[in-house]
Amino acid sequence: MTTSGETVVCQVRYRKPDEGAADQILWRSSNSVAFCDQKAQELASRLTAAGFECREGKLTETAQRSSDLVSLGRADDETPAEGFDQRDAESGASALQVESSRPSGRRVYQRLSGGSDTKWHLAGYADATFEAADAGGETTTSFSTARFNPLFLFQYKDIVLLEAEAEISVDDDGETEFELEYAQADLFVHDNLTLVLGQFLSPVGQFQERLHPSWINRMADAPPGFGHDGVQPTSELGVMARGGVSIGRTLVTYALAVGNGPTVAHEGGVVFEASGADDNSNKAISGRLGFLPVPYLEVGGSFLVGDVSGVADEMEPSPDPMPALAPSSANVSLWGADAAYTRGPWDVRAEYLNATRDAIATAFAGSNGVEILPDLKLEAWYAQVAYSLSDITSHPVLQKFEPVVRYGEYKVNGLDELAEEAAEKRIDVGVNYWLAPSIVARGVVGWRDFTARPAGEPSSETRYMLQFAYGF
Repeated sequence: MTTSGETVVCQVRYRKPDEGAADQILWRSSNSVAFCDQKAQELASRLTAAGFECREGKLTETAQRSSDLVSLGRADDETPAEGFDQRDAESGASALQVESSRPSGRRVYQRLSGGSDTKWHLAGYADATFEAADAGGETTTSFSTARFNPLFLFQYKDIVLLEAEAEISVDDDGETEFELEYAQADLFVHDNLTLVLGQFLSPVGQFQERLHPSWINRMADAPPGFGHDGVQPTSELGVMARGGVSIGRTLVTYALAVGNGPTVAHEGGVVFEASGADDNSNKAISGRLGFLPVPYLEVGGSFLVGDVSGVADEMEPSPDPMPALAPSSANVSLWGADAAYTRGPWDVRAEYLNATRDAIATAFAGSNGVEILPDLKLEAWYAQVAYSLSDITSHPVLQKFEPVVRYGEYKVNGLDELAEEAAEKRIDVGVNYWLAPSIVARGVVGWRDFTARPAGEPSSETRYMLQFAYGF
């Protein structure tokens, strides 16, 4: 880092130790020293874990002239190295750093002279998964997942960034499914404020917004309660303000969103997913507040409040002369806490979410018209530890292994059908083999205890998963 007048210039470079190539510049910035120090340490940790040798030093005149990179990123991803396109970096071409950390919402990476006003970049990820399960003495095997998720980014000057992610996958019937994960416009209003419009990943918690891509997630699936039928909000349709400020050496980040909010699920639960229409007049408010006392440690708290409306019976009216019960609305509230420690070979994370829905009158699968469902409480948490062997060995093969352990629980009270299907305690043990910084092959063994299964159905399962994931 060097200081010239009021400008602070930060530069991070890397070299491939097995090739002896000249240093390559990953990014440079002209913001606060504390912010740049955070970027450098996070990026160095990721590259070190992937087998790169990292060092910090002052910029030279030659290095300043040779840097051509322009870095951009989705807000609030704390691992800048993971989305970096190594091919562009090695060729010295201009590139977009699609997974860079910009928790403060500021325009961290400045435009270099001579560049085009408009830039675009294609990124994303793909994966394929094989799964085998043993439950009650019966073994099943399946190639369960094949997905391709392209991510498109378009930027105009330092004014707006448009980004969208789609998911193309195959369902159980062999049909191709095409879904929109998110599509948003990021307006850079101020160094400490970015305004997000459209359908965006929910700011609640960490897993969905930062870790859901398969090559970033250290396991082959989501923790209990953080996937399908879970309590983790996935996306929202509306508007969000996000950014951050430095208070001393502590970086404080914020996100506040207003959108259509959750809806009633088919079986009577709650769907925390973006909807193109609001079924009630009250908008949902959600957000997260994060604290980074040091660059490698973050703790945060999240919340969501909103309403859901019951649905009418889709069947023909009953000849019963008694008047039908009308659907009603109910309040939904959620709060959570999360923590992450990412330094050197360690990646340690924990997250807790707690959601409640008041009693509601609604029709649902298996109901006899509109019925009253009692209060619903959903609770999920997990803790995960991953450790890269690159810290204890320089062997070209062994240093690419990363063992990981995760324990999680999901509890459901107030809806028996959902509890029977989704409530569980699970411990997963896996190992990742990093073929490249964004290409991973992994194997996972999971022991699952289903805590609300009815008598006669298997209450436990041992599951084996093999997955290949590629981020680009």
